Amino acid sequence: MPEQHDLKNILSLESIKNIFDTLDEGILIVDRECRIMFYNRTLSHFEGLDASLVVGKTIFEVFPSITPEESTLYRVVMTGKPIKGRFQQYFNYKGKQIKTVNTTIPITDRGEIIGALEVSRDISVILDLSEKVVNLQQGFGCKSTRSKNVGLKYNFDNIIGKNNRIREIICILKKASQTTSSILIYGETGTGKELFAQSIHNASPRKNMPFIAQNCATLPESILEGILFGTTRGSFTGAIDKPGLFEQADGGTILLDEINNMGHALQTKLLRVLQEGVVRRLGDVTDIPVDVRIIATTNEKPSKLLESGKLKQDLFFRLSVIYVEIPPLRERREDIYDLVYYFIKKYNEKFNKNVSGIQEDVIDIFQEYTWPGNVRELEHVIEALMNYVDEGQIKREHLRFLSFGAFKNYIEKETPVFTGVQFKKRIFDYEKNLIVEVINSTQGNITKAAQKMGIKRQLLQYYMKKYGIR
Repeated sequence: MPEQHDLKNILSLESIKNIFDTLDEGILIVDRECRIMFYNRTLSHFEGLDASLVVGKTIFEVFPSITPEESTLYRVVMTGKPIKGRFQQYFNYKGKQIKTVNTTIPITDRGEIIGALEVSRDISVILDLSEKVVNLQQGFGCKSTRSKNVGLKYNFDNIIGKNNRIREIICILKKASQTTSSILIYGETGTGKELFAQSIHNASPRKNMPFIAQNCATLPESILEGILFGTTRGSFTGAIDKPGLFEQADGGTILLDEINNMGHALQTKLLRVLQEGVVRRLGDVTDIPVDVRIIATTNEKPSKLLESGKLKQDLFFRLSVIYVEIPPLRERREDIYDLVYYFIKKYNEKFNKNVSGIQEDVIDIFQEYTWPGNVRELEHVIEALMNYVDEGQIKREHLRFLSFGAFKNYIEKETPVFTGVQFKKRIFDYEKNLIVEVINSTQGNITKAAQKMGIKRQLLQYYMKKYGIR
């Protein structure tokens, strides 16, 4: 007589139970009748139920608000097909609301379905916070506050920099702000991408309409889809009729931050918004027209995203009608001095301090440092130093107060890094040697050397006189 399938025997291994109990995700296993056979400690913790109270009962007895049609476990047991990344919102028998993202897979034995296993990630706190943000943004979009640009801080005047690339980008984006074309901004973390996005909106004819920013990396895709496109009652367990961010931003601008973290399914829906100017709420069959300008940002190079397949090519072309790359701080070191004094002024006002400036040797250290966190890191460094200095200048010795060790090597050096005079001399010597090298390469022909350098002959003669080149 063939051996009977017995899920209870399979789960009798204490080691498997112990492994499941140590996981951060909730684990729920049911048999073919949807009777709960295993319920781990993590699930017990965020649902507020003791395993002894639920094991042996059906999922419909423990969670009476869920119907068979809505239950992912029931559907997987019936169909044998896995369900991945499904959002669920339900009430347990104590009346507590549960919000999870679940992945459910069938359990089979010799080709026969004998149950299902569900892995749940509790996102109640994340979702509650995101809903509060959405509600605030929705409030900012109402008629009484639109004209006040509530929540917007920046315009092009706030962008500090003499760097040629920065000035060129500002010029391009000022012109682009007057159109409705979509914009893609690439820059490393901390380069100020949102600052540019807000500046575009504030310089545009849409400046009195909503500006809504959404980070695409902070939420599971199933949640992000509902937030962006809206939901209809019954589209998932606990869903209500609610407009998405595209509807709320109608007439204004939406910023999709870290677009490189958006999944392909959502990218396809976003492409439809760009192409047709309509959105469709989850579970709905009707299209809603929207007039929204889309600005997207990414902290990964688009060429690498396209090569790896993370970013759909057709979406890239639609988003990058206007495309700019924000240079990292290490490539615009000439702006460090002005940025430092801008942040000193900012935190003097914020902290009621009277710091007059910063010593040259500290600026020299800042010029030598690589700034992996870019402008954001520089601001955090100045803010930290301003907590220890009340007046006078920020000095080299103050760097020891920084909680992170980025500048430890500079502090411990017996001899200081270049002084201001030494730093200028190095620049002088570098420029002189470069000019001599070009002139030598043309056998002393000044006209050809000027052409090679892309400057006028008269300007090259001026430099030769300045650096004493004969």
